[in-house]
Order: sequence, then structure tokens, then C-alpha cells
Amino acid sequence: MEWLIYLLCPLMMLFCMKGMFTRGKKDCHTTQSTNQLNELKSLKMQVKNLQEQNMKLMEEIELLKQTDDSNVIILSKTKHTT
Repeated sequence: MEWLIYLLCPLMMLFCMKGMFTRGKKDCHTTQSTNQLNELKSLKMQVKNLQEQNMKLMEEIELLKQTDDSNVIILSKTKHTT
């Protein structure tokens, strides 16, 4: 009968350890999902900022193109008059 107690001890230890490990994994998953949500929000903000910067740069490019076109017209007029 004593040997039965010795066999139960490791079995109980296995069940206890399994319970500890699965509980830790559940906590880990909730922490990971929270971190992923925060990272997703951060990435969305970065994308929004980059889109705004892109729009500003496109406007500046258009402005520069317009001024270059007007400079070319002025330069071509001065060349013809001389």
C-alpha cells in the first residue's frame, strides 16, 4: 500500500505542473494581444502621419513644377529678344 502513495505523488505533481503552465499561457496570450493592439494603433498613427507628409510633399512638387514652367517661359522670351 505504501508504494501506491509513492506512485500518486509524481502523478499529482504532473497535474499540478500542467495546471500552472496552462494558466500562465492564458495570461501570456492576453498580454500579447494587448501589446499587439497597442502596436497596431501605433502603426496606424505612423501611416496617417506619413500620408499627411506625402500629401504635403506632392503639393510642394506641384508648386515647384508650376514655378519651373513659368521660369522656362520667361527664359525663352529673354532668349528670343536678344
